[in-house]
Amino acid sequence: MCGIAGFTSPDASAGETLSAMLAALAHRGPDAAAHYADATLALAHTRLAVVDLAGGAQPRIDPVTGDALVFNGEIYGFAALAEKLRAAGVPLRDRSDTEVLFQLLRLHGVRETLALIDGMFAFAWRDGATGALHLARDRFGEKPLYYGAAGGALVFGSEVSAIFCHPAFSAAAPDLAAAYALLQFEYLPGTFSGWQGIEKLPPASLLTFHQGRTTVERYWSPPLPHETISEAAALERLDTLLHEAVRQQVVADVPLGIFLSGGIDSSLLTAIAAREVPGITALTVRAGAGDFDETPYAIEAARHLGVRHEIVDLAGGDLTAAFDACMEHLSEPLADSSLLPTYLVCRAARARMTVALGGDGADELFGGYPNFYVQRFAPLMQAFPQLSGAALVGVLNLLPPGRGYMNFRFRLAQLAHGFGHRTTRQSFLWMAPFGPYYMQGLFSADIARAPLAAGAFAPIDAAAIEAAGIGSIERLLHQFLLTYLPDDILMKTDRAAMFNSLEVRAPYLHRPLAEFAATLPATLKLRNGSGKHILKLLARRYLPAALIDRRKHGFAVPIGDLLRTSLRERAVDILLSTGNPVAPWFNRGTIETMLAAHLSGRRDHGKRLWALTVLFSVAARGKPRSHATPVPSLAGYA
Repeated sequence: MCGIAGFTSPDASAGETLSAMLAALAHRGPDAAAHYADATLALAHTRLAVVDLAGGAQPRIDPVTGDALVFNGEIYGFAALAEKLRAAGVPLRDRSDTEVLFQLLRLHGVRETLALIDGMFAFAWRDGATGALHLARDRFGEKPLYYGAAGGALVFGSEVSAIFCHPAFSAAAPDLAAAYALLQFEYLPGTFSGWQGIEKLPPASLLTFHQGRTTVERYWSPPLPHETISEAAALERLDTLLHEAVRQQVVADVPLGIFLSGGIDSSLLTAIAAREVPGITALTVRAGAGDFDETPYAIEAARHLGVRHEIVDLAGGDLTAAFDACMEHLSEPLADSSLLPTYLVCRAARARMTVALGGDGADELFGGYPNFYVQRFAPLMQAFPQLSGAALVGVLNLLPPGRGYMNFRFRLAQLAHGFGHRTTRQSFLWMAPFGPYYMQGLFSADIARAPLAAGAFAPIDAAAIEAAGIGSIERLLHQFLLTYLPDDILMKTDRAAMFNSLEVRAPYLHRPLAEFAATLPATLKLRNGSGKHILKLLARRYLPAALIDRRKHGFAVPIGDLLRTSLRERAVDILLSTGNPVAPWFNRGTIETMLAAHLSGRRDHGKRLWALTVLFSVAARGKPRSHATPVPSLAGYA
């Protein structure tokens, strides 16, 4: 696991710029850092060593041909690919997946290599024969990659903070369209990075930069449901594929463990991982109390499976410390408040392991969210006029705030956001911090909201069009795979893990498993008012029924209470700062009114104020605060 960065058309200051980029990405790879530059390309790489600790050095350069590679992530099943390369007469200089990827690209070219490999990755590859620079990102978007073009040059990096270090982007300004999207969804969909002139390369995409021209193409898309298979056959196939996924993803030359939340996804993974890696450590962090705490279920699962289990209880100030740490490093805004407990889980894990397995992807593949069941009522909600949704929210605001995780009042208010909107958008509005009712009056009067809303929904609408002609639930599953999964869930995991120099792998996104799951009809995923039907059947082979037949629980923190207590001063200072770059976009009176109502306990604006706090924090931070430190150059490395 690593951080990568680079740019074309380097000048005499390239070494200084590369060192600054590496300093901005140091948390992604504390074990080694190096850079390389020649007449046309500059590359940087910071490494978290996981496989072949003595080998795997990057940037990987062939000074004779001009071939060059920097790579972040893991290629699963690389040992088998290595054997095929040797059989084809290709010598390998070490036993790393970096060398396997480098030689595959040289032998097959970038498009055929992308078709061959599975993994979580982002890489930059210069084809020495053509001089073209290719940037590629894995199928589901587990590993990030950003880029910007300026003055005929292309600049890229694993995080936006690295791109800030290039002179062409040192004064990059916040992006209004991205800010609107963040407040609509809690995350940035599509190519938004949060900054003008900097874009996020979408998952499963290949960017080619050649002779000053940039093209982006998509090399893969999740298959749509088409499988006609019996429940029994699907169950056997799923069992086999999940074992294969775990088997391939436990390959590491460093300590490896697993996150155990007590939910079905992580408990099932733990059951299978315990068979593949005897003695594996399962880690649970107790991040809340009452109905926010799932620890008893994790304890029961670990006891049933007989695995070593460690529980970390968080101290009172840990969530505040997590906020400070995340805001220090975050350069693409993400307002999913579960970033805080995820960060703390990763911090605790890093003290015990370098690699952890996690359950990301299961909800999106197997219909684990309540959205998928409620989607059947979307046509009815569309029939209501939009004003009725606003009226319902207004009435609910006259009632005392609800208490507890996902209380009824909160859920009803969130559903009201979707009234009168097309069925393919409703689910995303149900999760919105600022529904249509709250958007009114939030922005300054001179800002036209209609085009901003259209731009925010564009990736979600495009995913719906791709899946036109299939069932509404299957279509929503496709939308979640292409938008919510990469842009919120996987982005959150990557940042929380990398801020702690931890690698987190997602076996449910193993390519054969994920493609098979995507082809299954909704009838094998949703049954009797709940999701993950086929996954629950599989879990029954390994886990007690009490762990399976219970309501889904998100990894939540009481963000509203935090904003009234330990984060109160921070939030007030951030949101009422007149010098913030994004402050002129908003109606200050609206924000002050929301703050006063929330802090007094009259209203629960926690979800909305949190989104604004993150937006303002990241906008104010701008360029990275870290200072460049010298790192070795790999000039002449062969």
